[in-house]
Amino acid sequence: MTSIRVLDSDLDTVGTTHYDVCLFASGFESRCVHMPGLINPSTIANPLVFGFTEESKCENRARNDATFLNKWKCAAIPLSGDDEKPIYEHLRLHTQSLNRSIHILVDYSSMSRLWYTAVLNWARFAASGRSVVIDFIYAMGKYEEEKKPFVIREMVSIPGCEGRAYRLRESVAVFGLGFHGLAALCVLDHLEADTVYAFLASPGASAEYIERTKELNKELINNQKTKALLDLPLASVEASYRSLAEVIARHRPDGEITLIPMRPKPHVLASILVAMRFPEVACLRVASTSSRVDVTATGDIVVTRVIIKAYTA
Repeated sequence: MTSIRVLDSDLDTVGTTHYDVCLFASGFESRCVHMPGLINPSTIANPLVFGFTEESKCENRARNDATFLNKWKCAAIPLSGDDEKPIYEHLRLHTQSLNRSIHILVDYSSMSRLWYTAVLNWARFAASGRSVVIDFIYAMGKYEEEKKPFVIREMVSIPGCEGRAYRLRESVAVFGLGFHGLAALCVLDHLEADTVYAFLASPGASAEYIERTKELNKELINNQKTKALLDLPLASVEASYRSLAEVIARHRPDGEITLIPMRPKPHVLASILVAMRFPEVACLRVASTSSRVDVTATGDIVVTRVIIKAYTA
């Protein structure tokens, strides 16, 4: 059995906490180096930078790698965004000698969801009964307009969030809406859900993003199967986690429940945590072949503390 607590936190708490391990990501986004620039390296015992193998030739990537090397003395460890297995080994190596609570910092602003999910799964299944405190930090971003449509490459359960393996009385789909309305409709057609809920970031990064999200997803929002559109705050993973748990509560006894968070990342994190809390709930990863666009940091930060403790029977 595993206990999971989700709490909102702040940058001051991060600044006064000493971490055993910290995970950063280096990719094409300009905001990759925003959070690392605000953190004092002396508070991190073992900083790790994972660099996307898919983005090794991007101009921003070279600058981001150089910034990490200059401030953190860390060369990027090459890793595919579709591969999380090496993260388990790095966490094991840097914590195996610790006989106490473990503190980990994760900047997931530009990180593959498989990578930060691996940190959660390691805490759940491989921390050998030790309490693990994970502080997730996220730099809100300003997104460029995407030139090409979102083309679905694969749609699979996130590791550790597979849900039930069999169909019960009703199928329930809970969509976290982003800027890819047609992709969300494709997923809905594939799932053939009986009941649909949708949620979006409101308050979000900007009022413009809220209206844009509603416009791009109006077909799903107005679908006859959609029972409610929920406004969940981007700045509070704790509140989003609690609200999602309440929404699915009535369906848990006999429903096949699937969470499909398309964006933004704090809502993806909240969805993953809900699926981990309730083993019968699945959470999907919808990956694309679309070209990537740069994201710059707005200066706003979301900090979430997750405390995981695994108990032996």
